[in-house]
Amino acid sequence: MDGEQIYRLPIRRTIANSLVFGILCIGLSVGSALITSSMQNEGFRILGYILAILFAIPAIFFIFQIIRIARSRYAINRDGLTIYWGFQTMVIPIQEIEWIRPYDQMGYAVPFPALGKIGILSGHIFYQDLGDILFFATSYENAFLIGTSREVLFLSPMDAQQFQKGIQEAVYSGSITPLERKSIQMESPATTVRANPALYIPLVVGIFLALLLFVLFGFIVNTHDTMQVGLIFFESTANVVIIPILAVIINGLNAFFAPRMAKNETLKPYGILLAFTGLLTSLFLIITLVLGLFS
Repeated sequence: MDGEQIYRLPIRRTIANSLVFGILCIGLSVGSALITSSMQNEGFRILGYILAILFAIPAIFFIFQIIRIARSRYAINRDGLTIYWGFQTMVIPIQEIEWIRPYDQMGYAVPFPALGKIGILSGHIFYQDLGDILFFATSYENAFLIGTSREVLFLSPMDAQQFQKGIQEAVYSGSITPLERKSIQMESPATTVRANPALYIPLVVGIFLALLLFVLFGFIVNTHDTMQVGLIFFESTANVVIIPILAVIINGLNAFFAPRMAKNETLKPYGILLAFTGLLTSLFLIITLVLGLFS
């Protein structure tokens, strides 16, 4: 084969679905914030703003997916297959490709990623008959399974026939200058968290307690004029809001760093310890506030 061949993914359905869900979440977030701003009770306002933030998080996620899918493509030359997946790149030397088959001819009921129905086929699963499967696709139709010496790739090129022909020609032609393999880490922090109860339980409970601090502040603390919290005396209880803000920051940092540390077997115990740090911090701050209310 001559030169490099570029293959795009079918992205219209994926982008349309992501836009619909993203706009819906943005609308819910803005609506929650507008309704909340008209409330008189401080506690309900805090709950409303928390709800608005929670709706904004998936909106940001869907916007990111649109950007990533729009940038994605596959490239084939006689030296290898390159997968451009958003801002990441995976390179498979041509000598590592062992077979290619259309997915609908394989006869396997492969479990798909959670967001596969809306056209976001991204992630990693283990299937007993095939081993590790990495998804870099946007559609089930005209998709291919490509077996390599390490894993199976699930790809969905727009021009399926030319893509299969390009792979077969590259394998037949052989490599002149073998490429160096470059992998994409598909084990996301979210997957790491779900697979480790000792990690996600303290993280979830810590974040819940941090949000509970805001509720405690809005409904109870804010009704007092002054307050003693530990060794610190607050002349205005409005300033006590720094405590739940501090708890959210600590738990947010823990939720970011702990799963990444847990992915490394050497650092895994420290990642779990970090997850429990946020939980204990929020718990001690709640106890301190409660004690302050009765002092």
